[in-house]
Amino acid sequence: MVGDSAYGDAATRAGLEAAGFAVTAKCPPARNAAGRFPKDRFAVDLGAGTVTCPAGQTAVIVPAAGGGGRASFRPWCATCPLRPGCTASRRGRTITIHPHEAILQRARTAQRDPAWQHRYKADRPTVERKVSHFTRRAWGGRNARTRGLARITTDLLTRAGALNWARLAVLGLDHDQTGWALRAT
Repeated sequence: MVGDSAYGDAATRAGLEAAGFAVTAKCPPARNAAGRFPKDRFAVDLGAGTVTCPAGQTAVIVPAAGGGGRASFRPWCATCPLRPGCTASRRGRTITIHPHEAILQRARTAQRDPAWQHRYKADRPTVERKVSHFTRRAWGGRNARTRGLARITTDLLTRAGALNWARLAVLGLDHDQTGWALRAT
């Protein structure tokens, strides 16, 4: 399955992979709103249950009730020369480990592969164009044109069918005495 970053979060990725899909979607980037070190500057070792900061200090991951956990660098932050680029908190830096951190790490590693990048760049524009076709104004945009689940479902299926027929026409769908067939090229 190829999608944009809306399909790249850990929970969606875990659900799709559990259903047997191979997901090709960008993971949300690791950010720090204050412009300091993002999480990806820290080395997270899930096997050992540790996180190592850019200054080389290693903290143990304390498991959380719902999965994942936290690693606190409080003991080292007060004297760390990298503190201004890392945190402004008096309590020091804390790294939160997502319950599906292993899936995110695997996906981010795959994203660095040139073959993955080539496939993503080749397929994503097609996906985005189809989403654009599906939501264009002639069909009512992103809003339902009708009320009620049954009517909305009928409208969506009609819209999808019309787009599929338009695509088949571009590919050369013809009808003759024997039935429907794509023109041989």
